[in-house]
Amino acid sequence: MLHAILKANPKSKYMYVVDSRPKINAMANKAAGKGFENENYYSDIKFYFCGIENIHVMRNSLQKLIDLCEMRNPSMSAFLTGLESCGWLKHIKSVLDTAVFIAKAVRDGTSVLVHCSDGWDRTAQTCSLSGLILDPYYRTVQGFQALIEKEWLSFGHKFTDRCGLLGTVDSKEVSPVFTQFIESVWQLMQQFPCAFQFNDRFLITIHDHVYSCQFGTFVGNCEKDRLDLRLSERTYSLWGYITKHMTEFLNPFYKKSYEHQEPVIMPNTSPQCVKFWAGMYNRYENGIHPRENIVDILSSASDHCASLEDHVQLLEKTDKQQSDGESTEKDIINSNKKSDSESGFDEMSKSVPEDLNINMTLPVPLLEMR
Repeated sequence: MLHAILKANPKSKYMYVVDSRPKINAMANKAAGKGFENENYYSDIKFYFCGIENIHVMRNSLQKLIDLCEMRNPSMSAFLTGLESCGWLKHIKSVLDTAVFIAKAVRDGTSVLVHCSDGWDRTAQTCSLSGLILDPYYRTVQGFQALIEKEWLSFGHKFTDRCGLLGTVDSKEVSPVFTQFIESVWQLMQQFPCAFQFNDRFLITIHDHVYSCQFGTFVGNCEKDRLDLRLSERTYSLWGYITKHMTEFLNPFYKKSYEHQEPVIMPNTSPQCVKFWAGMYNRYENGIHPRENIVDILSSASDHCASLEDHVQLLEKTDKQQSDGESTEKDIINSNKKSDSESGFDEMSKSVPEDLNINMTLPVPLLEMR
């Protein structure tokens, strides 16, 4: 199969097999019967281990991050030390590094096969992020929905298990895999604010409704589960809700021309470029005074400008109609004069003697003076 994939791309002399696991984990899985490819059997295939940790490490890391965010009045050193020790940003960086590696290989014309232990966790993360990096369509609202439908829902990410949507789910199966994906997208948005049609509220809304079960979009572990539960008949879709409230999720900085200027966005994954997302993890913190979001301010200003532009266009249209009306009236007068001239009235008036013209005036009765 690998050789068939390689032959399908005649422009490339080799291909990558990207294993998103740490190599030591892959070797441990080999003892359990899962394993990985034997490099000795492939001369024209390059293997790359990415080092993204498993679901258990990620679950513990997020719990430490949440505990840190719930601390009351931590000192700066305590917060930074806790942020470092939880390892959350390090894991986000690992996911981004892998996505960038895949995107660069595809950009350079090299075929890439991506897998992890089962193919529904780290594979979904890295493939969807590399798609965002490579294709500007996925950076639109509609495209992002299509990306989630393809890489996460259709390819079988176990949302019910990973999000703990049922009380019967084994707690060891719960892990913030999709949360890491959403945050990784946010990291990309921080570096390329004009490349995304949607804002961070859009990401948080999707993330929150994965857990809320208010919509049936993310219920079930696979497509078969959703068909068996007849979710399309019995529940509403999150995408319909987003479409109805689209104006809330649009990014005022978005420039459609950006997709032509820089269709491929390559983020800087240096440690100093990976940020803590306070808007996600500290949004409900007591003691932080609410203030209007800068995106909301810009959106309001943009709407006001659009309203003023519409008003200007209306005034210009009204002025043009008035000008056209005056021109039409003048044309009618000139046309009447022209028709009079053509019918001979002007010639008749010229041929009549001057004294006759005087006599043609209406007689005025003379009053006899007594």
